[in-house]
Amino acid sequence: MTLLKTALVKVLSVLVVISLLFVSSVAIPVSAESELDKAKSEYSSAKKEYEKLKNQKASAEEQLEAAQTAYYSLVSQVELLNKTIAQVQAQITKLQKQIADYQVKIEKQQKLMDQKYNAFCSRLKSLYIAGSVSSLQVLLTSKDFSDYLTRLEMVTKIGERDAATIQELEDILHELQDMQKQLDKDRAEQQAKKNELDAHKADLEQRKSEAASSLAECESLIAQIKAAQADAQKEMNAALAEINKLSASGGIKGSGQLCYPVPSCTSVSCGFYGYANHNGVDFANGPGLYGASVVAADDGQVVGADFWEYSYGHHVTIDHGNGIKTIYCHMSNINVSVGQNVQKGQVIGGVGCSGNVIPRGMGGTHLHFGVVVNGGFVNPFNYL
Repeated sequence: MTLLKTALVKVLSVLVVISLLFVSSVAIPVSAESELDKAKSEYSSAKKEYEKLKNQKASAEEQLEAAQTAYYSLVSQVELLNKTIAQVQAQITKLQKQIADYQVKIEKQQKLMDQKYNAFCSRLKSLYIAGSVSSLQVLLTSKDFSDYLTRLEMVTKIGERDAATIQELEDILHELQDMQKQLDKDRAEQQAKKNELDAHKADLEQRKSEAASSLAECESLIAQIKAAQADAQKEMNAALAEINKLSASGGIKGSGQLCYPVPSCTSVSCGFYGYANHNGVDFANGPGLYGASVVAADDGQVVGADFWEYSYGHHVTIDHGNGIKTIYCHMSNINVSVGQNVQKGQVIGGVGCSGNVIPRGMGGTHLHFGVVVNGGFVNPFNYL
């Protein structure tokens, strides 16, 4: 009995040791599957961050447009107001000159009136001292009564004429003074108007300064978002490269014989290196191609499905194994995701005009199709 127990204990001990060794051998290494999942997760996170930044950039660009509209509107208002102020100032200057001219006329008229009045007073004084203005003197020096009446009337008319001349001069003086008062009033009104315009201009200048600050802030924000987008793009590219490396041995293999990526169109608008850096061929036959099906050129695994605003737009990259990859660019939409296995002829999206296309808009509808063999672009027609 004791021997049996001892044997059982030994057997159980061996089984425990074997079990521990088995668990240890399974738990320690990290599988390639988990590494691929990690890379895909990093790619997904980077893409979400890029999309978030894209939305933020769109919002910031709307704010920038509004700030630009407000700023340039205020600039126009200030320029228009400056012209109005200049016109009012010119009117004020004109009135000041007229007032100065009237002041000179008033001074001359006053001097002329004073001279006439003083001469009149001197003459009356001389006549009074000489006694030649008395009726008796006129009578005694007259030849007859008719002569007396004539002389008396002349003396009276001389006095009346002098008085009328002085009154006329005084009327002119009053008229000049009234005109000067009116000009003073007009100048005061124009000055008040200019003061009001100056105050309004100061308010516009303040608002223009605030609008300029807002404009600068929007431009700075957009620059920061663009920098953040570039960083997110780098992270996406790095994660995508890791996915490509990890999935290279695990993806399905293609035949090496590619089919046309747009079954409804085999027309080429620009060939391989049709211009500098054009590393593919463009399938296009007009705006009516927009939305047409884009298919996988061979069996393979999707290793890229993304949107690059300033280049490929919506684009997909498929790894067909054997060092062959295909790239489908400027699409209107994408129907596949990274890591997905696809079959030859399977629809992966639609023809579009997203990203950097010429001409802009629907007129630029086409599919840019590229083939990469062992890391370098080759003429797709060598494989179609």
